[in-house]
Amino acid sequence: MQSQAIDEVVAPDKCTGCGMCRNLCPHDAIRMETDREGFLSPAIDPKRCVGCRLCLARCPQRRAPELARAERPEAYACWNLDAAGRASASSGGMFAVYARQIFARGGVVFGAGYDERLKVRLAAARSAEELGPLLCSKYVQADSGEIYREAKEELAAGRPVLFVGTPCQVAALYAFLNDDPPNLYTCDFLCHGVPSPRFYRKWLGHLEKVLRSSVRSVNMRSKLCERNVMGIELRRSSDPGRALQYAWHDRDMEYLGRAFLKNYSLRKRCYTCPHVGFPRSGDVTLADFWKLGDLGADNPEKKKGISLNLINSEKGKRLMEMSAAEARYIRRELSEAVGGNSSLRGNTSEPPLRDAFVRDTVRYDYATLVKKYHRELFGTRFARLKMRIKKRLRPLVNLLRGGK
Repeated sequence: MQSQAIDEVVAPDKCTGCGMCRNLCPHDAIRMETDREGFLSPAIDPKRCVGCRLCLARCPQRRAPELARAERPEAYACWNLDAAGRASASSGGMFAVYARQIFARGGVVFGAGYDERLKVRLAAARSAEELGPLLCSKYVQADSGEIYREAKEELAAGRPVLFVGTPCQVAALYAFLNDDPPNLYTCDFLCHGVPSPRFYRKWLGHLEKVLRSSVRSVNMRSKLCERNVMGIELRRSSDPGRALQYAWHDRDMEYLGRAFLKNYSLRKRCYTCPHVGFPRSGDVTLADFWKLGDLGADNPEKKKGISLNLINSEKGKRLMEMSAAEARYIRRELSEAVGGNSSLRGNTSEPPLRDAFVRDTVRYDYATLVKKYHRELFGTRFARLKMRIKKRLRPLVNLLRGGK
């Protein structure tokens, strides 16, 4: 049979790079390669492809898996009761809470972690000691490798599995399995979109020049920043015992974050993502509970990080019930969750210069990119002054509003 081009499987602007097709192909004819925008995308080896079209039939971007999910899930503000676990994780640290339940039952947890070269990959953890690299958010596309095959093997062996990933990765796992096994639990997280691995590597290379040392570890959601804002924590190879802490808006740090938050650096499919809103992909949806109402801005629990959890299925309820002794759950209105999280309301907007910016992340070094797009990402001097004044006045405004 004649082999097919990858564009027949899914058009480039519709592909999420989930890697399901690579895992599914019985002839190993599909590999993930860096595309012209710096993202990982599937490529078909015509010498191996037999034209079976299995990848076409099961691609989750062409046919979404049919899952029993609530159109209006229960919403909870929640956090890990283990103070150390909460401090070392994003938001309220609920990922670790659910992971402990799976480990206690002899199971395996899958999520995104850094490898020895600080590349972000989906990986497995079989104990609490192995979970550390999978904690905290990574604002870059993860290489899925053969993770769906690994998860299938664990499920077939009868072990419980917790799979945590972007909504498209969770949908990809279900598409790969073509089933929803009773021992599989999934958590999707609210996803703004993903920057490319190439852009991430250029940012990391720039930091190594600034620090005059290779970077040994990265934490993009550190809670150690002294100004109590979302921070980045780095450890240099030349001084691994000392953590360097930066706010996302600090010089040399903020460009990665600013391009992400202003939507410039995202994969093309992220602007038309089919996984926004409801129903969700996972049994549970994990997120920060932004704009949580009556706890107040100065509430000590809010400063420690609070998670939004949406319970989307019966297995999601089961996971919450198993974790009841290790986490605090407070029922909230779904409208409050939607109001504070744009990914529950609609797609990310695509800036007019997005295509030029992403192409330039491939063409230029980081310093040149910063210089070329400084105005678009940071605005005029007047706009920056206005933003600084607004930040200075924010505590006073919160006080006048009663701390809300």
